[in-house]
Amino acid sequence: MKGPEPRSRAVSASIDILSRSAPAIFQGSDDEHRMEWLGVGLQVAFAERLRQDLAGYRDAEPAGRHHHAGVTLQLTEGVMHLANEAGCFWLLDQVCAAQDDPAVRRLTVQIWTLGVSRDRSAALACGDGRGRVLHDRAIAWTDFPLTAVALRVEAGLVALRSER
Repeated sequence: MKGPEPRSRAVSASIDILSRSAPAIFQGSDDEHRMEWLGVGLQVAFAERLRQDLAGYRDAEPAGRHHHAGVTLQLTEGVMHLANEAGCFWLLDQVCAAQDDPAVRRLTVQIWTLGVSRDRSAALACGDGRGRVLHDRAIAWTDFPLTAVALRVEAGLVALRSER
């Protein structure tokens, strides 16, 4: 009997139309829910792989550079990997732009930290490494995959904290 099948298609079609008009309420199928969870799982796996990759960088030699707002900074291989994999060239833009601040520019060593909250907002801060914050910025939303990262800027070279 094929009678009930067209009715279920009609119900499914109305749910699809409803979900397009009210995107705040997810009305997907079990397969769509599985795909959403798979996406979250892939994000977690990517973040873990990236964290492990970054831990392996030790050499603080210049390997590239980043230019923004009239400032050019040299980048280590680890920072280049982070920027390419995480797509966070905007973070390097922020570090470059902050070099206009005399208090930041005077530091011989700048420690930049980015912390990401569960709601995907973030806080970016630059300090002297001894607890004094000289520059900070709230970021309303980011897709940065890690919960935190720290960068060190010394003599125009941006390095991961593990790269010395």
